[in-house]
Amino acid sequence: MIQTPRPRFRLASVLLLASALLLSGLPEASARGGGDDGGGGAGHDLLKLRANDAIGMPGGTVAIVLRTYAARPIRQGQISIRVGRPATGRSALTVEALRQPVRPLTFLSAVVFSTRGDSATQASPTAAADSQGVDVRFSSASATVNAADGPLAVLRFRLDPAVAPGQRYTIAIDPSLTALVDGGGRAIDIQPINAVLTVRAPSAPLAVEAEGDEVAPGETAELGVQTFEPFTLSGGRVTLRYDAAIAGRAAVRMDPRYGRANFTVTRRPGVLIVDFQSPDRTLNTVPGTIVAVSLPTRASVAIGTESPLTLDPAGTWLKNSKGQKLKLKIENGTLVFQ
Repeated sequence: MIQTPRPRFRLASVLLLASALLLSGLPEASARGGGDDGGGGAGHDLLKLRANDAIGMPGGTVAIVLRTYAARPIRQGQISIRVGRPATGRSALTVEALRQPVRPLTFLSAVVFSTRGDSATQASPTAAADSQGVDVRFSSASATVNAADGPLAVLRFRLDPAVAPGQRYTIAIDPSLTALVDGGGRAIDIQPINAVLTVRAPSAPLAVEAEGDEVAPGETAELGVQTFEPFTLSGGRVTLRYDAAIAGRAAVRMDPRYGRANFTVTRRPGVLIVDFQSPDRTLNTVPGTIVAVSLPTRASVAIGTESPLTLDPAGTWLKNSKGQKLKLKIENGTLVFQ
């Protein structure tokens, strides 16, 4: 899946919105929260705010997940999400595409996560002639939103049953209506990274991807196994293959924000096998990097090297709530040294 970065927006607009948030405060919430793009670290460095690609079937649930690539605490803010048709020339539009709903989603809920579990969230659906959206305002008294790397927020929608499989919609973070404030009351300068919502046929397999990274030789690559839509998992196995000559010992973690799971790891040269179970069947209720892998790389790797990351189809499966193996569409990734 490909995310297309958008240009950095003017800091002045962020400061104005951040100041408004600080002065007005945020309402109490109706919902509560429980690296391939690099970081954006401390101070006033750029923080990349990414929307993950999403997939859904007609009439099904769509989850738009937002995340960053740096654990930088946030006290409060507002994020504005817009969903609309991809920008294409008129010649590329078919009669069928023109008949599709312009606003294909019905908003269900929003959750913003904080490590202390004190995030308060309020979401307001919006609509325009050619798109729809949700404005999410949130606050955390402990300023622990985004204090740990992983998903920052999840927005859930119902996809219109009339939408035809194969349709695609843009998921955009609106920079003019988005602002984040750190624990000291300072505006955080952000770069939005947008995404795509793809409609699949109900009988189509579920997409699973080996998520790659771009690193300098000697850095630790943040890899993972990624999903794109919420479907309940009771367990499974993933077998990730990589070039042992470019890497050291991998570390594996499973973030509980994606659901609870127990896991074991088997390591062989160039092979990582992760077996996992979710006794309460909550795993992947939030889609995304359900298995995260930190892979130290060797400083001797030549710049420009592109090393494949492969999910072995014979050793990779996911089980539904009844323990049955799901039909998967596996996409492989690449580790790039630059």
